[in-house]
Amino acid sequence: MSKQLFNRKDIIGGIHGTHHVYWVPLELFNVLPIKRWKHNRPADEDRVKEIHEHMKVTGRMDGIIYLACINDELVCYESNHRREALKGLTNLATVLVDVLWDTTHDVVKEEFLRINKAVSVPELYLEQEPNLNLYDGLKEAVDAFCENYKKLKSPSNHPQRPNFNRDTIFDEFYRVMKENNITVDELSKRLMNLNSEMAKRDKSKLSKRVIEKCQETNLWLFAWSSKLNAKELVE
Repeated sequence: MSKQLFNRKDIIGGIHGTHHVYWVPLELFNVLPIKRWKHNRPADEDRVKEIHEHMKVTGRMDGIIYLACINDELVCYESNHRREALKGLTNLATVLVDVLWDTTHDVVKEEFLRINKAVSVPELYLEQEPNLNLYDGLKEAVDAFCENYKKLKSPSNHPQRPNFNRDTIFDEFYRVMKENNITVDELSKRLMNLNSEMAKRDKSKLSKRVIEKCQETNLWLFAWSSKLNAKELVE
């Protein structure tokens, strides 16, 4: 991916320390061959739609899209939901873009951790080489889980129990799979077994609201905690 693509009169910006920052016309941005960085989880399609509608109404995009050029390939390592939500829009004039040119995965990983230093970064971002087949299989399982229990799915990064956030459970499912060395199919089976067992537990410390929600949806996995205990998924 050549820098020449950004050397246009209608693109404003240039070098900014070790980065380049540009205001890019939306019509150009949406045709750039940008891929999701290999260490990023797949975007939540519901969240993408929500952001798309917000930008369509307000006519603006919050924040910056972070890109990197690695081995002549342009990837987005931060702000993928916003990047995908821009597709199909015509009412935004320009998009603010930060680019790391001619860089490496290790440099991008350091930058990603710096941007997200205020939050706990899941293991899947720290692996040297992610298992893309595992990502795809897990995405299908997470999407199915979200569809089955959509009444409890929350857009919040910190949902109230027993609700869950799609990206958070993607990370949680990935973590317990790795800790127990099990496949996606095996994880799905064990989660349902654990859910059935949790439905029989003492509920005296749960609020009436939590119990009612769990009974309505038949999902108890996040009634007591937003985190899964990998030890409870051992068979």
